[in-house]
Amino acid sequence: MKIEKNIPLTKYTTIRIGGNAKIIYFPENTNDLKKLESIFTREKTLVIGNGSNIVFKDKGYKYDLICLKRLKKSLSIIGSKNIYASAGTSCARLAKYAYNNSIPGFEFLHGIPGTIGGSLRMNAGAFGSEIWDLVEYVTVINNKSKLVKLSKKDFRISYRKVDMRKNKAFIDVYFKFNRNKKFDKELLDTYMDKRTSTQPTNQWSSGCIFKNPNTKISASKIIDEANLSKTRIGGIYVSKKHCNYFINDGTGTCKDLEDLIFSIKKDIYDQYNMKIENEVCIY
Repeated sequence: MKIEKNIPLTKYTTIRIGGNAKIIYFPENTNDLKKLESIFTREKTLVIGNGSNIVFKDKGYKYDLICLKRLKKSLSIIGSKNIYASAGTSCARLAKYAYNNSIPGFEFLHGIPGTIGGSLRMNAGAFGSEIWDLVEYVTVINNKSKLVKLSKKDFRISYRKVDMRKNKAFIDVYFKFNRNKKFDKELLDTYMDKRTSTQPTNQWSSGCIFKNPNTKISASKIIDEANLSKTRIGGIYVSKKHCNYFINDGTGTCKDLEDLIFSIKKDIYDQYNMKIENEVCIY
């Protein structure tokens, strides 16, 4: 198992900001996970995957980090109604796998820039669907560092939020699918084209910064209508392509990001008497 010390966290987040990590463990298999039993039980231990939707402060992170990027990635069809996926598999890869096997319902995942594990943790979604809509059961590492299989009903799930107080990380998942549902071979390409045309896919960002305040209006639309689409602080600026994406121009810091988030929230509250909530997690 690879272990890195005093390593820049810019390498492990998609927005490429943050100080140094005290230590990062990179388990590759179940045996490695068992070796980290005492680390998983520590309250401040964080588990990361692809690094989207997460940002670290400029001072770095002084507690233990466990990165699951090196865990074996696996996808397979189980019987006639399940897809098995390891947590480190990308959402895009899962969507393509389902598409290649003419399985409907997974197309929306292609537009989510993260891993299955991270998406399960935040109940990621796109195009009116959410990942937990497809879940039958999962394997987690709980706070006692034990591998446990749980069903969907064992979790409190809401918009962009999953109660993880008893658990540390997702290891794998069994998704359910319905072969009787109509498979639209054009839908994946439609979603891919829409994502490319409306999101800054080749720039440094953490994905959406804010949760949508309700189902009727998006955070991006609110930011745009408030005339905040040209806002910049330091090296972080609001994307003109999608106002809920904040872009690092290569010189940005976490302080720049936090200041920009604060500024946007304040302006929206002043203009609309509306509070918007962070989707991105800052540690």
